[in-house]
Amino acid sequence: MENYCNQIWPLIYDDHNQGRHQDELAFYSKECSTYSGHVLEIACGTGMILLPLLKQGVDIYGFDISDQMLQQLFAKAESESIPGVHSRISRQNMIDFQIDLKFDLIFIPARSFLHLQSQDDQLACLRNIHRHLSDSGRFILNFFTPNLPLLLTCTDPNPDYKHFDRYHHPDGKRMIDLSNRRTIDLTEQVQHITWRFEIGEKFYESPMTVNWIYKKEFELLAKFSGFTISNLYSGFDKSSYNGDGEMVWELKKACPSQ
Repeated sequence: MENYCNQIWPLIYDDHNQGRHQDELAFYSKECSTYSGHVLEIACGTGMILLPLLKQGVDIYGFDISDQMLQQLFAKAESESIPGVHSRISRQNMIDFQIDLKFDLIFIPARSFLHLQSQDDQLACLRNIHRHLSDSGRFILNFFTPNLPLLLTCTDPNPDYKHFDRYHHPDGKRMIDLSNRRTIDLTEQVQHITWRFEIGEKFYESPMTVNWIYKKEFELLAKFSGFTISNLYSGFDKSSYNGDGEMVWELKKACPSQ
């Protein structure tokens, strides 16, 4: 199944994202500390951010589209004796999620917004977030700045697999070798990635699509969704945006009464 909706990704997801995760967790933890109201994490995955924040006392809710990732989240919560998780987590998607709460902070970490392929879906997601945000609330998300020279290196229509990394299988006996290959559609602004998992003598493949979004493009998406941009940073240290690195966006409602 596409993206993270399979049985293998949850086994290695935390290890696979460990590097960037520490910066994201520290950033969103600090942001949550400024709010006492409800917080929503969109695409919470295995709970790499949500579970630590819940343990810190943040009144946080979350959802994800992948049953497999959520099963891993619930298993981690049980092993860490974190109560009340099932009442806070649901299986929904970014486009039409419904939660009967208003949130003071909503965030999408891990570049998950880029899995939305059409502008209609992107706008539907942003407008739905607008509806769930309190009048004084903030919406934060992060994704990469498009690197055109790097993208141009992936235009081969039939690339070879490249070994990415190796991870311990949870059974403690086997290893999982991860490889990938990617092709770029410059016109549609999308990367088509195929991940290949090798476990012993067996191979499994999982397709993934990742869009990219330019700065001016997202400014228009935000405007047409009822937001104004409070800040745009280059990275999680909140340095001024310089056209490179991770774009970290902070938005608020343009018309709070809506």
